[in-house]
Amino acid sequence: MTLPWAAGDDRKRAKLLRMKVIATALLPAMAVVFVLSAHFKAGLPALAWLEAFAEAAMVGGLADWFAVVALFRHPGGLPLPHTAIIPNNKDRIGAQLGDFVEQNFLTPENITARLAAFDPATAVVTWLADAAHAQSVISAVRDELPRFVKAVDEPEIERAIARVVRSEIERIDLARLAGRVLAILTREGRHQRLLDELLPIAARWLNRYRAELKLRFGRRSLLTPPWMDSFIVDRFVDGIIDLIDEVARTPKHEMRVAFDGAVRRFIGTLKSDPEIAQRIDDVRASLLRGRAIDTAVAAAWSTIRTRLAAPPSEGRESDAWLARIVANVAAEILADRPLLDRLNANVLGAIQAGLGRFQHQFAGLIEDIVKRWDTQQVTEKVELELGPDLQFIRLNGTIIGGLAGVALHAVQLLAGVG
Repeated sequence: MTLPWAAGDDRKRAKLLRMKVIATALLPAMAVVFVLSAHFKAGLPALAWLEAFAEAAMVGGLADWFAVVALFRHPGGLPLPHTAIIPNNKDRIGAQLGDFVEQNFLTPENITARLAAFDPATAVVTWLADAAHAQSVISAVRDELPRFVKAVDEPEIERAIARVVRSEIERIDLARLAGRVLAILTREGRHQRLLDELLPIAARWLNRYRAELKLRFGRRSLLTPPWMDSFIVDRFVDGIIDLIDEVARTPKHEMRVAFDGAVRRFIGTLKSDPEIAQRIDDVRASLLRGRAIDTAVAAAWSTIRTRLAAPPSEGRESDAWLARIVANVAAEILADRPLLDRLNANVLGAIQAGLGRFQHQFAGLIEDIVKRWDTQQVTEKVELELGPDLQFIRLNGTIIGGLAGVALHAVQLLAGVG
């Protein structure tokens, strides 16, 4: 894989070349000093110090030259053992780099501690509390939706959705599911509250259609005069309305209790009655065999596609309206510190769980990417980044080697062996 070159690489390359020239030029300079001082020290004994410095400086410079070059290539083109270290060990370096990042950077503790200090929930909610920011997000999503929808193959997506729907319908125990859903809906007397809503509607309906009820009663009772039909129907309707009002006003009314028992028995029947389960299975089989699912999916997708593919300009007004709602909700959340703390805890918990699960995959990703890199380019990249400092090491090695030579020469003189 070819690596892109950064804008500053030419500048780094020039700096590396300059440091190489300086460090390399120092070696022949020390060689010249060594030759001259060795030649003239007989007439000028003090040059022995310079000779010792130059001699040791050449050794130190050559040793560091070998060490630096061995990192990137074979010194002098000779395939000596343990040279060209980076090119020969690129894949191993990638694996070790991945392990290093995994064990020292991508740990759940490090990431979550950093994010906890950042307070992500407050930062995001504060940003969304500005209606302009919220609208920018909504508008960006809306602008991209038409392009996304056009890229989707309509028949294929419909078939995929239909397959998923059929698979879920085949897998689910519909009778038990209906029982569980109904149990949830009736929990804490929710079905009684529904009854509270329905009873007044029924009373109003009966009162509104008195004339229709009288007409139909008269058709069934041809031997009674109309005034008697009206009397009977009025009394009947009034009695029913009184009963409905009584049930509505009495939480423990026997009809409410009977209704509650009937609902609970029906839930139990849905969960355990094999005959009900078989009937539901028959309905399910008929549904799966027919075209109803395909038709419903096609109609739903067509509606969704039409809405999503609408030109962005048609949704600007709704965008502003939705943005105001998002901003208002964000402002309400922002004023609730305990809620923000719970959001942070949930976000950090999810991130920590995700990192624990995918931490090793990140290390593998780094290793795979490094493996795909071109070896020569990797070597050059590393040398561009580290090379100038390594050339300084060569310079320091030359100077430190020379100073060590002077120190050794002093020891020789003191020991009388110089």
